[in-house]
Amino acid sequence: MKILIVITKSELGGAQVFALNLARGLKAAGEEVTVAGGPGDYLSAELAKLGITFKRLSKLERSHNPFKNLSFIAELKQYVAREGFDVVHLNSTNALLGVWGMKQLKPQPRLVFTVHGLSLIDSGHQTLVPLKIAYRLFFRAAFKQLDKLVFVSHLNLDFAKTSGLLNNLEAKSQLIYNGLDLAPNYLLSREAARQALKISPEAYVYGSIGRLAYPKNYEFLINNFKAVKTLKPQAKLLLIGEGPERAKYESLIKMYELDNEVILAGEIKEASRYLLAFDLFVLPSVFEGLSLSLIEASQAGIPAIASRVGGSEEIVGINNCFKVNDSTDFLRLIKGNNFKINNQTDFSGERMIKDYLRIYSD
Repeated sequence: MKILIVITKSELGGAQVFALNLARGLKAAGEEVTVAGGPGDYLSAELAKLGITFKRLSKLERSHNPFKNLSFIAELKQYVAREGFDVVHLNSTNALLGVWGMKQLKPQPRLVFTVHGLSLIDSGHQTLVPLKIAYRLFFRAAFKQLDKLVFVSHLNLDFAKTSGLLNNLEAKSQLIYNGLDLAPNYLLSREAARQALKISPEAYVYGSIGRLAYPKNYEFLINNFKAVKTLKPQAKLLLIGEGPERAKYESLIKMYELDNEVILAGEIKEASRYLLAFDLFVLPSVFEGLSLSLIEASQAGIPAIASRVGGSEEIVGINNCFKVNDSTDFLRLIKGNNFKINNQTDFSGERMIKDYLRIYSD
């Protein structure tokens, strides 16, 4: 089976790690897999190490410009027609536009789309109502063109059903959890991780790994740091990642005089190797699909809590979740210090690969 995985950005991020893990697993299963994407060098570099082809789509980018989007549709159509893929698996909103080019091909490849999050139509996304309506109409029209529609969390799937987004489309929709398997000896020891990050052994380290971007809502952790400090006097807040909100976070850190308390470590390749540096992993997102970093933290045996969005409750359990932007609820969990690590069997990489192979072949 000849499979093409398409994603808008090729930089380091959760959806890109998903694409990498999926491609690796498909190749190991004996399938012929190619990954195509837009701006960024992370995917191309990592795929090259695995001997997996990466195709740069020069017209694919995150944009509302109709001319750019039409150019991408034509570019993808031409590439798929030339290469003769059996399956085209789309993984981001702008990539989803490609379905209109695929429908014109003879023979037509099997079309699959994974909803990694509900984007602007998510109830937690603060944006203009007309834009939410436009996105809803776009998703409805695009979903009708697909052979299979995959959701990564029950919460997102249930919302899509109850909101009418899936009217008459339920039969083609299903749940497949993102999956991964941490390799033996992958994690740095607590001592080595803290030494590399220049954090003292005595510190109580909490925080997260992910892009410094609006959905992750890391300003919530910075805003509540002093309250956490009263409960955990040795507290240090560690955020590993890079992104467009860095300047905002730096301003907050300066305003609260937290230069020695909050660590913005920047982008680190294979950042999950440093998980044992954390005493507590926190994901305060305003909306989410299914967080790979949260799965990694749980698989590493790190106590983890998260806002009650996307699939977070399915990873860490309802008792380890707090209401979005609710400081009282968040601090209640910190004070209680009674974190339970969930069974992670549902989030294995092997299971994910088997599930996708099944829908590619159905």
